[in-house]
Amino acid sequence: MSTITNRSNYVVSVPRQPQLTKTFPFNKLAAVKAYLQELKADGHKGAVSQAENCIQVRVRRKGHKEQFKTFDSYEDADRYVKRADAEQSVGLFQDYTRAMHVTTAELIERYIKEECPKLRGSDTYATVFRAMLEDSRNELRQRIEQRKKEMKELGHTVTPLGAMRQPMAALEWLHKPLAKVLATDVEDFIRERLDQVAPSTVARQLDMLRAVYNVAINTWGYVVARHPLQGVRRPSFFNERDRRLKDGEEERLLQAAREEDRLRSIELCTQELMEGARKQAAKADTVYQHKRVVKEAYEAARRQALETYKHVAFYEAFLLFQLATAARRGETLGLCWDRIDKTKQTAFLPQTKNGRPRYLALRMDILVCLEGLSRDSDLVFDVGVKELRTVWARICEAAGVEDLTIHDLRHEAISRAAESGLFPSVLDLQAFSGHRDLRSLSRYTHIMPTAVARKLDEAEAQRQVANGRERLKVSEMMRANEPVASETPREVEPQGTQEVLNATNVVQWDFRNRADSKQA
Repeated sequence: MSTITNRSNYVVSVPRQPQLTKTFPFNKLAAVKAYLQELKADGHKGAVSQAENCIQVRVRRKGHKEQFKTFDSYEDADRYVKRADAEQSVGLFQDYTRAMHVTTAELIERYIKEECPKLRGSDTYATVFRAMLEDSRNELRQRIEQRKKEMKELGHTVTPLGAMRQPMAALEWLHKPLAKVLATDVEDFIRERLDQVAPSTVARQLDMLRAVYNVAINTWGYVVARHPLQGVRRPSFFNERDRRLKDGEEERLLQAAREEDRLRSIELCTQELMEGARKQAAKADTVYQHKRVVKEAYEAARRQALETYKHVAFYEAFLLFQLATAARRGETLGLCWDRIDKTKQTAFLPQTKNGRPRYLALRMDILVCLEGLSRDSDLVFDVGVKELRTVWARICEAAGVEDLTIHDLRHEAISRAAESGLFPSVLDLQAFSGHRDLRSLSRYTHIMPTAVARKLDEAEAQRQVANGRERLKVSEMMRANEPVASETPREVEPQGTQEVLNATNVVQWDFRNRADSKQA
C-alpha cells in the first residue's frame, strides 16, 4: 500500500499586503490558524495555501520495512507509486530505503577496505580515495590556512601539511545520501577539478567513482532509482601521442646515455672505494671531524675512480632494450634475471598492464648488451621510477631532444615493427606489442608516409600483371614497336578485324618469335 502526503509549507497571505505573508511548516497547522485569527482581529482577511514542492510517498509492504521517499512534485511521486505497485505485482519489489541511509563517503571507505586490496595498484587507488574524503571535509584546505596564519604570526609553521597537492573542491556531495546524489553535484566537482588537473586525470577519477557505485549497487545491494553518474558528462580529451624519433635523435640519445653511464660508473666506483673511510669517519669525535674525513676520503676516492672505474652501459642498455622489445616501463623495471632464457631468447613477464603474462622476444645483440650489466640485484634494471625519470630528463636535455617520454620509445619500437613488413598480420604485431585490444594497437601503427610510398614503389616494380594482361619490360616494349616479319602468310581476316589491327593505337606482337627467343 502506498500513500502520498503533501509535506510542503503552508503560506498565509493577505491581498495587496505582501509584508503580512508568512510561511509555516506543514505540521504547524495550529500556528496557521492562530495567525489567521490574529489577522482577522486586525481587520485583514487572510488566505491559506499549501505549496506542492515536498511530496512524501510512504510505501508499506508485508515483510518489508516502510519506505519513505520525497519528491518535488505530485507527478514524480505518482510515477514512483505506480512503479512500486508494478514491481510488487510481479514480485520485484525492491527496498530503496538503504540508499537513503548511506553516503558516498561511507561507500568509498568500505571500497578501500574490501575492494582495493584486490586491485593492481591498490595503494594508488586508496591514496586518491583518501584524498577525496579528506578534501570533502576541507581538512587540507584548513591546514593550509592554518599554516599561512602561523607563518604570518610566528614566522614558521607548526601544523604539518600532510600532503603535497592542491585541495579538491566541490566534494560536499560525498556526504549526501546515495539516493540524493545528483548529476549536477558531480559536474560541479568536474568543473572545479578541471582548473587544477588535466581532463584525463578527471576522467580517471570518474572511473574510480563509477567502480565504487557499481560495486555498491550490483554487489552490496544498494538499490537506487537512478545511477548517481547517469547523465554526467565526461570531460573530452585527446592524449594519444604519435611522437617518433627523428633523424639523428637516436644516436644523440645513445651518446648522452653513454655519458650518463660514465658518470654513474665513476660514482659507483667512488662509493665502493669509500667503504673503509666511512668506518673510520664513524669513529670521529665531532660532527665536524666526521664531515671532514668523509669529504677528504670522497675527493681521494673520486680521483682514483676516474682512473680505475669499469664502464657499465646501464642506461644505454635500457634505451636499446626499450627500442628492441617495445616493453612498457613497468615491465622493464620489473624484469628479473631468472626470467631471461638465453637459449630461447625470451624474457618472461608474469604480470603486465592488461593482467596477462607474456614473453618478450630478445635479439641476440640485446642479450649481449645485458651481459655487460652487473647482477648485484635480482632486477635487471634496478632503478626507481623517480630516479629514472630524472636521468631521462638529463639525457634528453644533453641530446637536445624535446618532448620525448620513455613510453614514446615503446611507440617507436612498435611503429618500426609495423613498418618493417616482417609481421604478416596484425595479430603477429599484437603478440609483439602485448596489447590486449586491437583498438589500442591501432594508435601505435602510424606508419610513416615516406615508408608507405617506398613500399608502393617496390610493389609496383614487382607487379607482372596489369588489368589481366602480362606486363612487359621496357626493353620488350621497345621491341614491340619494331615491324614484325611474318614467317608464313597471314590468313585473310574479316574486314572488321583487319581494321582493328591496323589502328594506330594497336601494337602487333609476334608471340612465336618471343617463345623462340625464350627457348634459345
